[in-house]
Amino acid sequence: MSSPRSPLRPVEPRSPSPIDEPSRRYGADATVLLVGFAGAGKKTLGIIASVALRRRFIDFEAAFRQEMQCSPQDYLARHGPAQYREMELELTRSLLEKRSTGCVIVGLGWSTNCQLLLLFREFARDHPVIYIHSDRTDPQPKCSCTVEARNRFFQSCSTFDFFNQTQELPDSVGRPLPAYMKLKETERVFLRFLYRIFGRARRVLYSSEPLSPAHTYALQVPLTWLERREPELEMLECGADAINLVVHIQHGQEHTLAGRVIKQMMTIRGNTRVPVLIELVPPAQPDRGGYGELLETLLRVAPDALVCPLDCAPESIRRLDKAKGYTKIIATYHQSTSWAGTNVAKMEALLQRTRNLGVDALRVTRVSSSPEDKLTCVTSQEINGKASRIPVIVNHRGSLGRASAPVNSILSPVVLPEMQDTGVTLASAQQALASCDLLPRTVFTLFGQHVAQSPVPAMHNAAYAACGLPHLYHVSADQLTGIPRLFVRANHGGVAITGPYKADILPFLQHISPDARDINTVDTVVIERRQQADGKQWISTSGFNTDHIGLGSCIRNHLSPLNANGPGRTALVVGASTMARAAIYACYQLGIRHICLYNRTAAKAQGLVDYYSRWAESKPGPRLHMEVLHSSDPWPAHLRQPTVILACLPAFHMGSQSPVTLQLPETWLESTTGGVFIDVTYGLPETPLRQAMRKRQTQGWVVVDGLSVLLEQNIVQYELLTKRPAPVHVMRRVLQQTVNAHCPGIIGMD
Repeated sequence: MSSPRSPLRPVEPRSPSPIDEPSRRYGADATVLLVGFAGAGKKTLGIIASVALRRRFIDFEAAFRQEMQCSPQDYLARHGPAQYREMELELTRSLLEKRSTGCVIVGLGWSTNCQLLLLFREFARDHPVIYIHSDRTDPQPKCSCTVEARNRFFQSCSTFDFFNQTQELPDSVGRPLPAYMKLKETERVFLRFLYRIFGRARRVLYSSEPLSPAHTYALQVPLTWLERREPELEMLECGADAINLVVHIQHGQEHTLAGRVIKQMMTIRGNTRVPVLIELVPPAQPDRGGYGELLETLLRVAPDALVCPLDCAPESIRRLDKAKGYTKIIATYHQSTSWAGTNVAKMEALLQRTRNLGVDALRVTRVSSSPEDKLTCVTSQEINGKASRIPVIVNHRGSLGRASAPVNSILSPVVLPEMQDTGVTLASAQQALASCDLLPRTVFTLFGQHVAQSPVPAMHNAAYAACGLPHLYHVSADQLTGIPRLFVRANHGGVAITGPYKADILPFLQHISPDARDINTVDTVVIERRQQADGKQWISTSGFNTDHIGLGSCIRNHLSPLNANGPGRTALVVGASTMARAAIYACYQLGIRHICLYNRTAAKAQGLVDYYSRWAESKPGPRLHMEVLHSSDPWPAHLRQPTVILACLPAFHMGSQSPVTLQLPETWLESTTGGVFIDVTYGLPETPLRQAMRKRQTQGWVVVDGLSVLLEQNIVQYELLTKRPAPVHVMRRVLQQTVNAHCPGIIGMD
């Protein structure tokens, strides 16, 4: 029977005691403790965390059974609450002392008493203790205490809050997500939260840093917009560099505010890859003490940055700085006078004050009184930025201040298209830059053979239009000797390379990224130009490989947690093309150390085995084991059955319309837990191999076609070429539409 639904309980701000002031900076191997009500998903999240962080998983109930030879429920029934509490406290103390590093512990806190609370609080000084909330929990406690009391207990002993979303979610075309995808989505969001807590950088964007002076933008998202019935969540990934969650404090609602933010942070993190800022907007006459406590409470959701006014009590800001962990603090200061009339000494004092308080960036605003103010805004940012060791953001407010959004270079505020009457949209801001020649038109080229019908140009051009970029992406079917002419062509910013030139392009490049050098192929070339002192133009060409990132993302997004774990995981790569090279590298980066190759020409497959075997000899960690298979071979007895299969074959034989009909032996497909099968081709008709694997979906196999790989690869390519986050929803929709126009019948990407 499913547990009854219960609303998220209010999270009340509290005044921490000295023992209750963790810095939220932890050792790299610090044990993670998950607490919360039954049915919130602690065990599932704990297993996810233990696999990702490579920690031992410990369930208190299992540990209790092992120690006492009975369950906690049975012990409670036999010996009564008093003796149970004593035994629980003893075992909990032992666990926390002996397993203070290298573990993920769940299930503690069956009873709620002061001794346990003090024990957890002491542990929380040096370890993350996460309170797991959910929209589906069991409000019936396992011991005699009220729901409210247990909520206060979990809140008081923890340092972070995570909302575990369990309600039904649709996919990109409105269909219910399959069970494995719901779990993968939970995994993705929870791991992003965990990595934020530990300050572990996991690169998911290939654009400029949000706080760099590269014309970055923060999308203003009101909390109330997220809470309405059906917000267009795809707009969160519109191409802005950050999300600024704007939270207005309403009198009488303070006690529910934090709980609402906890829930919506899950929504934001599930629908965007960019950093998330939280800005708490006080009422006209705020309670300064209560406001400071609310700010501290919001650190519990581990935002990338917290925005607070500089006129907040200095002690409150110092407390934030002490407890912020890896969250950045952006202080705001509203100036009543014009920039031109600003006293230099006053500005220097302001900058010195921010340094003393330990904030990470300063945002200065004022209400604009004339259109000309936008120029003084730029001047002020340049002067103060040079004098400050931290980023300085300068912009205007009010209807006359909208023009400052395009010219401010750091996290300019932009609004959702449906709110354009209140501000400037991202597209409008970048169009304004382009009209002033501050954002020059750049041309990008898809280069190779048989590229005339590629859906890639339509995907990129639609993304440029949606973001207000003046760029153009077109195709060029030419010989390799035509590449140097593209590099020197005026306003040319980059080239996408297709087969068969991905390896041949290397000698033409000045710089090659480490991963592209390892794979020995390049599919994206970024061209940079600078004017030298002598008037000549300096041109630099840098090569990257995005194929392995696209393949790796598809494996990671579709491989079930059951198949993602274990040192003996095996992958099978079919083919020996340049895409096969990227597939091998992607598997290696995901920790797979047993890789088999199967190709019609065994000598080519052996060449890849020899290359990567030599390459891996200098790498630390477990050794790479590779071997070539022939169609008549049984699956190697010393290897586990493959749970990752990557078909890197063309749809048709080269130079003909004869389809590739290669199939895999049945003995290679006997994984009892299924796996993920990725076919790099896309469209209809489906390859015979993909058709055969679809018949195995009932056996746990997830089939992913080349559309998903193409999308993931081009998201990265867009960001490398433009230095801007990709508007993923636009690229996904146009890719689907373009392919449907050529191959009717495809209803959605796998």
